[in-house]
Amino acid sequence: MKFYRLFIAAIVILAISGFGHTNTFAADKADALVNSAVKAGKTLDNMTTVGKKATGKNIPTKEYNAAVKKYKSAKSAVNKQSGKKKKANLSKLKTVNTQISRGKKYINAVSNGKKIASKKAKLDKDIKMGVINSKTLVAYSNLSKDLNKYASTFDAVYDKKTRDTVKKLYKTPAEKIKKDLNYAIIVKKAIDETSKLMKSNTSSNKLAVPYYKILLNIDSIPQQKMKQQLMKEVKKINSTIPSKLKTGKFAEYVNLEMNFERLDSYISKGKSNAKVPGLYNQLKKNITSISSKTDKARLQKRFSGIMNRQKVSIKELKGMLTKSAIAKGIPPEVVKSIAVTENGNLTQFLPNGEVFKSHDNGYGIMQVTPMSDSDKSYDWNRVKYDLSYNIQAGVEILAKKWTYAFLSSPVMPKINNGEKNLLENWYFAIMAYNGLSTKNDPNKVTKPYQLKVYENMKNRTLMNPEIVKKQDVIFTGNPVKLKTTPIKTKLKTKSTQFYKKNDRVTISASANFRTKPTTKSTRKSFPKGTKVTILGGAIEDDSPANLFTWYKVSVSGAKGTWYVASSNLK
Repeated sequence: MKFYRLFIAAIVILAISGFGHTNTFAADKADALVNSAVKAGKTLDNMTTVGKKATGKNIPTKEYNAAVKKYKSAKSAVNKQSGKKKKANLSKLKTVNTQISRGKKYINAVSNGKKIASKKAKLDKDIKMGVINSKTLVAYSNLSKDLNKYASTFDAVYDKKTRDTVKKLYKTPAEKIKKDLNYAIIVKKAIDETSKLMKSNTSSNKLAVPYYKILLNIDSIPQQKMKQQLMKEVKKINSTIPSKLKTGKFAEYVNLEMNFERLDSYISKGKSNAKVPGLYNQLKKNITSISSKTDKARLQKRFSGIMNRQKVSIKELKGMLTKSAIAKGIPPEVVKSIAVTENGNLTQFLPNGEVFKSHDNGYGIMQVTPMSDSDKSYDWNRVKYDLSYNIQAGVEILAKKWTYAFLSSPVMPKINNGEKNLLENWYFAIMAYNGLSTKNDPNKVTKPYQLKVYENMKNRTLMNPEIVKKQDVIFTGNPVKLKTTPIKTKLKTKSTQFYKKNDRVTISASANFRTKPTTKSTRKSFPKGTKVTILGGAIEDDSPANLFTWYKVSVSGAKGTWYVASSNLK
């Protein structure tokens, strides 16, 4: 009996001992699974967080699946635990689960982003080719649907930097192209609807609705090739409208659109047309009749945009005057001073596109005037409506006046040796530009034309040539003529606007040099005798008051490059 009791006790002890080992083994296995899951979670977190290993383009499916699998295994093992150990492991697995959830959201966002990108690529291709058709409309619609469908997945991405990166890669560019193409899509749909209705024996009232969308939106299309294609389609519609449909609002809108198209064809930088003023007045009237303030503002913007295209900046205008003068060997100081004397505001066109015309029929910037109704010296239509031609004509006239002193029977005096680059020598040619008559006799008139020009030259080019003495300006006879005795001046002021690249100049007085070609930039004074090398020019600034030009130069003994006003290079 005693032996039996000892035997039973031994079995119990062995059983208890075996159970303890089993529990310890299970606990160790659960801990190992938890640690493996934690490691997988961290790997997934790294692959789905920008700033770690994520790029916003990678899709870590392998890492995600591994984390999910290891999480499930660990969770199953931990559920069999108890006490503090179980609580600690569940806390760790909670973090892993969070990482899995965030990883899934990242993967979803990137995957959906790539779907959006593929649809955007179709539209990118159409924009590059300048094509818009039914396939473009379908692609645009599909992109719009996907953006709406997947918008929430982008917002769900955890971590602001990661979320912003993914949005920047997919959502933002897709939304941009959608916005950019909005006007083109509206117009294309409206064109297709208008064409369809025209084939279905519809009424002009029904046609007015889609055509009005064309009228309002076509000018706002930023893609120029697409815009050109759609403009052609609109012109085709306009040319095929049956006369019976040209009534009511539809006819009004078509007429307005066609007037815009005509105006657009006549206006370009520095150019207008004799038909522009009439179109200007008609469009102004048409736009006023539009009832919607918003629509009226949009049409006015289109109208103003076309008219503003003819404008030439002061900088560009002065450049044109300088270039034309140099081409004829005339000091630019002379030509620009004549221009501001003739036309103080340097105006070629009035707001309605008509040429600026003086009381004595002078046209445009250079106030070029026909001598009679039958004068065919120039294409007078171009003189009026082509700024470049107006300047060219004015400069040619001045060049011809210069020759008056060198004819076999001269009609005005030669000054000095007739050097064209001396500002003094242009006195009588300038007078002749306005008229060799007693109205410009300084002995009878306080401020004749040529003195006004020289005053502008002094004040705006900062050159100060000697003025021919009034006692040397002698009108005689009946009809009156200038006495042609040659004249000498003490000063012989050379133009400073003929310099070319690589010319070397020594300044004759201290001068301010600038860091940019404008009087508003930083200046530095260099002394008399400073040697400079011309690197580039002539460069005009945007001030109407400045008729000098700028040269880019290097200064002997000084670092860097500088800009100096032409008036200082003497």
